[in-house]
Amino acid sequence: MYISKSKTKYGTYYISIAKGIRDPETKKVKKIMIKSFGTHDLESKEGKKALQLAEKELKEMQRLEDAAKGFKSFEDFMYHTKDNLSTRDVKIGYLPYLQLYKKLKLPTFFNQLSKDYKMDYSFSDMMFFQVLGRLFYPASKLELVNRKKDYLYDFSFVNKNNIYSSMDVFSGFNKYKTTALNENKKTIDDMVDLLSTVDEESKKILEKNIDNLVAEVKTIKDDYNKTFEKTENKLFKHLNKNISKMIKEREMSLAFYDCTTYYFESFIEDELREKGMSKDNKRNETQVVMGLLIDTNGIPISYKLFRGNLHELDTMEQVVDDVLNNYTIKDIIIVADRGLNSKKNMRMLRDKGLNYIVGTKSNCVPKEIQEKTFNDSWHQISRKKDGYQSGYTTGTREIVDVDKKTGEKTSTTELIIKKYSDLYKNQQLHKQEESIRKAQKKMKDFTAENGAKSKSRYYKVSDNPKSKIVVEIDEERIEKERESFGYFYIITNKKEMDPIDIIKAYSSLYKIEESFRVLKSNLKARPVYHFIDRRIRVHFLICYVALVLERILEYQLRMNNSTLSTNNILEELGNFRLNEINYGVGSFYMIPDNMFESLVNKKILKFDKKVYMTINDLTLDERCSEF
Repeated sequence: MYISKSKTKYGTYYISIAKGIRDPETKKVKKIMIKSFGTHDLESKEGKKALQLAEKELKEMQRLEDAAKGFKSFEDFMYHTKDNLSTRDVKIGYLPYLQLYKKLKLPTFFNQLSKDYKMDYSFSDMMFFQVLGRLFYPASKLELVNRKKDYLYDFSFVNKNNIYSSMDVFSGFNKYKTTALNENKKTIDDMVDLLSTVDEESKKILEKNIDNLVAEVKTIKDDYNKTFEKTENKLFKHLNKNISKMIKEREMSLAFYDCTTYYFESFIEDELREKGMSKDNKRNETQVVMGLLIDTNGIPISYKLFRGNLHELDTMEQVVDDVLNNYTIKDIIIVADRGLNSKKNMRMLRDKGLNYIVGTKSNCVPKEIQEKTFNDSWHQISRKKDGYQSGYTTGTREIVDVDKKTGEKTSTTELIIKKYSDLYKNQQLHKQEESIRKAQKKMKDFTAENGAKSKSRYYKVSDNPKSKIVVEIDEERIEKERESFGYFYIITNKKEMDPIDIIKAYSSLYKIEESFRVLKSNLKARPVYHFIDRRIRVHFLICYVALVLERILEYQLRMNNSTLSTNNILEELGNFRLNEINYGVGSFYMIPDNMFESLVNKKILKFDKKVYMTINDLTLDERCSEF
């Protein structure tokens, strides 16, 4: 090994440590660069410093090379002396997500978004760091900052100040606007304190000034929200455009819609956080409502946040309008469960010329269909070898819409599918039995005073004296309920569609329920610890981007016949690490045995050896490129 000083056409020199190796075919000696120290003027201070460093490291390399004599290779020597060297664990499970992040051109999008902000770091890298936080370490932002050194990727720029300020870019917020907003709020508070100390005439003047400032603050906040919504829509369009490029066969004409709620560790309501019907059984905490739209592969199309007290039935139109305004989809079918089926929503979809496939209650279909029971004349879905029975029958109903302005009537024929399944019946029976057991257990505690806590729909009054109410299990109601077990109803205005395809589409709603589960359980989108509207919105936007990356990765794995679950992927990639071993003049990398043998290495990362002598040997930029 020796120090190479190659002169450039500009009179400077490229300094490196090099080694001459004889080519076995040509028998000629060729130069191999071992380590670079950059291009310098040899007489400059920087040039002399680089040359001194190169000479120092050359001596260390020569010492190690001499010490390695007697071993099969330098790699073998390092492997056997690693216990005497400085070692740290670095995580690299982010690699497939980084590849997807780049393929979706998110670095371009985020850096363009932040171009008017003076930052001493890459905004794209900051967003990627926060997305990784949701995927691998879903916790508070401050806790996330403490994880920045865990990765082989350079996140050294992250600190507790810029991780929060970076979130404000989405709403066009900056420190000057923050100061103006805070000053207005303080002035309002000061004026309110003065109201009780002044005469009536002064009080009227103060109240008018307070009203003006409150209106000014509201205008500022509204502007931020509008800016955020514009940014959000641009991001949705950007993502969907690039997802469609990656997945040529992507189908957005069949879209699945549903709602859920996310609670806060707070009881204080504001414009966004309000108390409402919680799907997390949180009765006192404030919450927001999210409407999510996904495609047939479970990949998100868009989402929208709503006030916490808004009923899910009132969310659909805004999400549908966003899709219609932002995308050109010739024939879209909205698929939703019966919880989102209302006359208003169905009328809205018909008025917009859209098709729908939705669940409905039995009392919403004609009586002659309600009374049909499963028999051999029904279209059979199950096969003899399945060990259970399932099938369907069909019917129709006429829906008449009346234009409120003109009185004009429009008639629509809907197809009704009544499906039966032994599996669904057994599921309902099990659920009923659990409810009956709870009712029997609570029955002894039932009193006039305590009735609300121990009530059950399976109770009926057997005696009603003034002193005590006596209840018993209502066997008739139980039997009546069981008559409807195993059946469910689907309605659609897409009458020409094959009923089997309609049933398959409706059955695929589990994908959106699964997406909510991933958001809540794996990415821990709730509870939410942010309390400023603009940051609450960005919190969910980051969760959404993380969900998009995860769903695309899962789709690509399915296409490669891999069946790793969401939990397996996130847990194993989140824990996948290398041992970075520093030997003074450089580092080499070892993959622990359990990491090397893991499924995510075999299916995703695909490292084919356990020791890599330089970071370049890891080929990080090319790894996982198939995703």
